[in-house]
Amino acid sequence: MTLRISTPAQEGIYQGSKYLKYQVLCDGEELKKLFDGSFGIYPLTFLGDANAVDVGEFLEEYSRWIDGLKRGLVPEEAQLKKWLGCALTADTDALWRQEIPGGRYLVKMAKPVIQMQAHFFTYSRVDGVFRPMSMGLGSIFWGLQFSYPQLFQDPKTMELLEVDGFVNCDLFQKIKLWVRNETRATPFVVDGKRVNVPMRIGKNCLSWVANHPQLQLQQIGVYAS
Repeated sequence: MTLRISTPAQEGIYQGSKYLKYQVLCDGEELKKLFDGSFGIYPLTFLGDANAVDVGEFLEEYSRWIDGLKRGLVPEEAQLKKWLGCALTADTDALWRQEIPGGRYLVKMAKPVIQMQAHFFTYSRVDGVFRPMSMGLGSIFWGLQFSYPQLFQDPKTMELLEVDGFVNCDLFQKIKLWVRNETRATPFVVDGKRVNVPMRIGKNCLSWVANHPQLQLQQIGVYAS
């Protein structure tokens, strides 16, 4: 469905806070179980027609990333660029599009949506901490992050509101259930010690994750039994 055209003067500026987050490395078959056609994917970080992304195209692209990891290849930045920031929503009224000179559009948020991003983490041997959503030297690709605010500021009234009752709360609960059923907390192994972290790994990934080239480079393992 085409998003409505509007302007910041009409819509105001949306802001969310207190995000709940899931960081997940899964394979294409596991991810496909989540994308059941009940919601759309809209790009937030690049200019275009602002139409919903084709779900089949997205799943094929994600599967290519994972197939590459199995062969010891990390997705290139150009492959990830389109997916560095997307909105998942079951309610198209939660989004609008702003026209940019040249006949292109930028997608903007009006209500709470689930934000989906390509996910990277870093590990520091100095303090022994895994840091999700951390880019830069030594960062490790780890699938996707899904995040959803618990509070947001109404962009028109400026009132601070809880997200309870909004359509996308049901969608986030669906993601929560999928995470619980298809993934587990990741049992990393660093310097011979097992460290469980909240970042998740799909059960299908345990058989090949040892091939992850960035984990190999930093001598980080995953306890796969």
